[in-house]
Amino acid sequence: MATIFMSFIHEEKFSASCVSFFIKNVLGHSIDTFMSSDETAIYAGEDWMTRILKELETAKVLISMLSPDSVKRPWINFEAGAAWMGKTIVIPVCFGGLTIAQLPKPYSSLQALEIETHEGAYYLASSIAHHLNVATPKKPIFRDVLPVGFGSRDPEENRSLFNHYKNLRTLLKLDRSNRAAD
Repeated sequence: MATIFMSFIHEEKFSASCVSFFIKNVLGHSIDTFMSSDETAIYAGEDWMTRILKELETAKVLISMLSPDSVKRPWINFEAGAAWMGKTIVIPVCFGGLTIAQLPKPYSSLQALEIETHEGAYYLASSIAHHLNVATPKKPIFRDVLPVGFGSRDPEENRSLFNHYKNLRTLLKLDRSNRAAD
């Protein structure tokens, strides 16, 4: 069973997939995620409700992808509530124009983040590392060019780490504009 349960609406599958890919790149590919609204995660003939409940029972972290559209959907709230009742860590991840200040109860009672910022993306990765008891990822300097005389940080390592964050932001913005155009 998966370590992380990704909860999202099917219209926002691309953004959820980008966040899942980002997590695996930053924390390591051994991190397993279950993509709840991904039609390839549940096979034809399976009892989908039983499978989702089983995944919720075994997940250590639920990432609730919350946009202005998804936060109104009952299924997102059902998955978050089931995870919370099962003592699974629920991380509200705001994106697509939704801010932390706009989160309704009970999400607003949980420590949330805005994934479309470098700091928010790092906060997600470091929070997951904490909850899964794995090594906290290095925090890059979020600049293309390091300041003169900047410590012992390897510029190539920093550039590689920074690119993971930059790529995530670019893909999320692209998906947002594509969905707005539809």
